[in-house]
Amino acid sequence: MVHVLMLLSNPFRPDPRVHKEARSLIKAGYKVTILCWDREQKHPKSETIDGINIKRIGPKSSFDNAKIFLKTIRKFWKEARQEMLTMKFDIIHAHDLDTLAPAIKEAKKRKIPIIYDSHEIYHEMAGERLSGFMVSLLRSYEKRMVKKPDALITVNEKLEDVFKNFGARNTHVIMNCRQDEPVNMLDVDVLEKKLSLKDRKTAIYIGVLEPNRQLLELAKTHIASHNNFVLIYGGYGSLEAEIKKLADSSKGRLLFLGRVPPKEVPAYNELAHVLFATYDPALKNNRLGAPNKLFESMGAGRPIVVSKGTYAGQVVERTNSGLTADYDGKTALQVISKLLDDAELYSKCAKAGRMAFENQYNWLAQEKKLLAIYSNLLR
Repeated sequence: MVHVLMLLSNPFRPDPRVHKEARSLIKAGYKVTILCWDREQKHPKSETIDGINIKRIGPKSSFDNAKIFLKTIRKFWKEARQEMLTMKFDIIHAHDLDTLAPAIKEAKKRKIPIIYDSHEIYHEMAGERLSGFMVSLLRSYEKRMVKKPDALITVNEKLEDVFKNFGARNTHVIMNCRQDEPVNMLDVDVLEKKLSLKDRKTAIYIGVLEPNRQLLELAKTHIASHNNFVLIYGGYGSLEAEIKKLADSSKGRLLFLGRVPPKEVPAYNELAHVLFATYDPALKNNRLGAPNKLFESMGAGRPIVVSKGTYAGQVVERTNSGLTADYDGKTALQVISKLLDDAELYSKCAKAGRMAFENQYNWLAQEKKLLAIYSNLLR
């Protein structure tokens, strides 16, 4: 049995993209171990999730503090390499730039293939917290490192073009599409009763609660408006406390779910009337990336609202699976209301999104591409 080692710089709570890839590999007969960084040092050191072996290592670090992260990243690399010395595996799959250095060293030493899975342009993401000089250094490092793996996969063709221009070879696109799994409607009914949503329309966002996603602006504008729907947020991040405070004082117009286990997300998508992911297009990763919500909305047959001037916006306009909005809270809320108030438009977008999911944007189609990459590298 071929043993795949995945390296990951978060504790796998689980990470949706990594989870889907690992499950697909196991289904195809591979053994998968995920060696991941528990920066909070509060998760089990080892466990098994859906047949995936999870091993978590230190050191203690931070997701929000760049100085702490930079001080501890090399310690993580050292611990990862020490842990790899105790393991036998046949291929390494490194997720994001902060795992690539130890993966390349170990693959070179063992003379085995390495796949680099770039979820985003790393230096652009880091640029939200680092100085311009540090971002420039990181950009040079990223351009140099992406040339080294045997194969590079990323989330869409726009990002693939960026990495090709950096000199990456053997590039592929594996989108963050969702699996077509039936939702138990009893679970949806339970959620509806729990949240007291009977006969109330909803617009839902479940994901990372960070700036540059218009979350606070949308919430504040909605609470002060006369919109006849409920805004619902779920997830975790630096804005958690502020969103919870807004929800507590909103008289039911804004609901905050807290952290939502990934297995419960499909039921919330089914509960939603509209999903939204209105990210700031001024940031390159937001402009070129595609939020998971885009594909989740298609699978659930729910229209979505995304920002104009983004790759996600282009997909939505091409597939007619929702509407796009300028990046400001008032406009986004008007577009959500337009979808909810126009039954004909709503039905058209919902059906078009589901059709796009069935024809192209589903995990089964992505899984076939992933397995082909593995087969070619291990041949």
